[in-house]
Formats: sequence, structure tokens, C-alpha cells
Amino acid sequence: MNIDVYRSCTWREKRDVLNVFWRTNVEATSRIVEAAVQYGYYAVICLIVVMLELALILVVALSHNSLVAGLSAFAELFMIWSTWRAIKRYRVLKTQFAR
Repeated sequence: MNIDVYRSCTWREKRDVLNVFWRTNVEATSRIVEAAVQYGYYAVICLIVVMLELALILVVALSHNSLVAGLSAFAELFMIWSTWRAIKRYRVLKTQFAR
């Protein structure tokens, strides 16, 4: 997937892109929505990678330290929720942009 629209955005537009991607009921131009779709694809990939890394830390921590295991379990739950939300928003924005 190409991120040319996202890369061409100014700093303020990128802030609007984040706002559109992570929040619902935000009005935006089609350019910002397209950039949010491009951003969302890579955001979901990055969240999945971090989620897998935390899962590995959790597996190792379960056999060594309960405090670290508890913290990583909490972080893993938060990452699962964040990834689910990002996938959901990406699908909504992708359908909205396709119209």
C-alpha cells in the first residue's frame, strides 16, 4: 500500500489524520480520510507486531517473575483492545473512502 497522500500532509494535517483515525464522528475532507486509510494500514501492522512481542515477553515472564508477567499481561490486553479498535476503524474508514 502506498502512503503518498499521508506523506504529503503537513504537520497539522497529520494531526487531523490521527484524529480521524482514532475517533468517531469527526468531519474531514476526502484527502484527510484517504491519508487516514493509508495511516491505518501501517498502524494495524505495527500494533500486531507489538502485540506479538508482548506475547513473547509474557510467555517468558510467566516462568520467571510474577510482577513482570502481570504487567505484560495487562499490556497485552491493552494491545489486543487497541489492535481490535484500529482494525475496526480501518475498515470503517476504508468503506467510507471507497464511496
